[in-house]
Amino acid sequence: MAVFFGCLLLLSSAFASVERRNTVCYNPFGCFSSDGLLKAPQSPDIIDTYFRLYVRGHSSHINEIGGAGWEREVTTFTNHVSATKKTKVLIHGFINNGRSPWVIQAKNELLKKGDFNVIVVDWGSGAKWPYEQAAGNGFLVGAELAALLTYIRDHAHVKLSDVHIIGHSLGAQVAGLAGHSLTKIGRITGLDPADPFFSGKPLNRRLDPNDATFVDVIHTDGSNFTFSQGFGTHDNEGDVDFFPNGGEHQPGCTEDPGSSALYNLLHGGFGVVAHSLTCSHSRATEFFIESINSPCKFYAHKCSSITDFDEGRCMGCPDGGCAAMGYDADATSLRGTFYLSTSTHAPFCGHEYYMEIVISHSVHGHSYGEFYVQLLGTKGQSEELKFSRHMTFYIPDSAERHVIVTHTDIGDLTGVKVKFVRGDGVKATGSEHEVRVRYVTVESTENTQGKVKFCGHDAHIHENHVATLHSTSGC
Repeated sequence: MAVFFGCLLLLSSAFASVERRNTVCYNPFGCFSSDGLLKAPQSPDIIDTYFRLYVRGHSSHINEIGGAGWEREVTTFTNHVSATKKTKVLIHGFINNGRSPWVIQAKNELLKKGDFNVIVVDWGSGAKWPYEQAAGNGFLVGAELAALLTYIRDHAHVKLSDVHIIGHSLGAQVAGLAGHSLTKIGRITGLDPADPFFSGKPLNRRLDPNDATFVDVIHTDGSNFTFSQGFGTHDNEGDVDFFPNGGEHQPGCTEDPGSSALYNLLHGGFGVVAHSLTCSHSRATEFFIESINSPCKFYAHKCSSITDFDEGRCMGCPDGGCAAMGYDADATSLRGTFYLSTSTHAPFCGHEYYMEIVISHSVHGHSYGEFYVQLLGTKGQSEELKFSRHMTFYIPDSAERHVIVTHTDIGDLTGVKVKFVRGDGVKATGSEHEVRVRYVTVESTENTQGKVKFCGHDAHIHENHVATLHSTSGC
């Protein structure tokens, strides 16, 4: 409750200076207007944008321009940009900067992948709290990036079709703003694009599929915005939109007031916030970085909703292969909305299985808790996997279905271990201390073994105990 009132105090302070719509102009980048709570950009000397160029064979950047008036020094920068190489641009988001860990990791993985021009956009001085000012500053940064790309097109003969912009959070929206004014960037990858002040806005004020020839988006924190979660948008903003684990509440993440960005701001933990707004929001960068050089592909399935995906209605791949989330998203012609599951920790990519746990019809009363499972196979067994997305009520004949991922190649399925963890608190009042499992079905999305049903024979699984199911007859 104290955090809640702290939120109100901080918000009232941050938004007290909400201004009437006003316009500012910064030559040569154009004019910009405020929009409701979103403020007009601060001046270039305050935002202090820097562009750093990295290439293979050098441990540090080989050239840098920035600060107010950087456009007057752009010739030197351009001389180091090679027209024979494709260009990757990395843009950080709110309360990050060009030397944030994910930016450096992405830069390193990209240069390992190919001989690229890698340009890092560092607008850290303009990406600070308050958020509504940082969001407004992004419009000027987008214009600055568009000006730089136009110059290297005209003077270094770099093709805009060979430019790939990768932005996280507010950086994804900056990428869209830059792309909107250019014809035509080859590709934009939006890593959990920021939602507050952008959702529902006109196309020229947010990322959309028209901002590049190909726009792919990874959604990881699209739940309702609460200052501890929901920083990313749940709206489709690309030609291909990926929703790993439903696009919100990533497995292995715990977003609560004690781990939120707002809590750390209220308690002076600026260093913590600088690394990550929330675990789920930052997970998009981890997925993309892993995808660059990993032999494991984040194959995803075209589906209309997370419910249909969990129900197993969207398994399999078309003749041309599944879409792959991340670096190889442009490898197929598939377009639309795609779902997939990941592991709870790195490496996040793995082997997918559709699983259904069915409760016995002879149960009296109800149970409240969640399941953990282990898959057994001819080549070994998986690590323990969290099956349930959250604590659930289990009643007679009820069923829970999800797609889960393991790092291990277990071969053909031979059995499954099921553990029940009982919930606590008010919801658990009156619930049983065990569940009875009628059967479990498991199906790999990768091979032709088909669906295997393991019979539970109404096995009593007591809280924090494990039942091993091998039988496939008598269900």
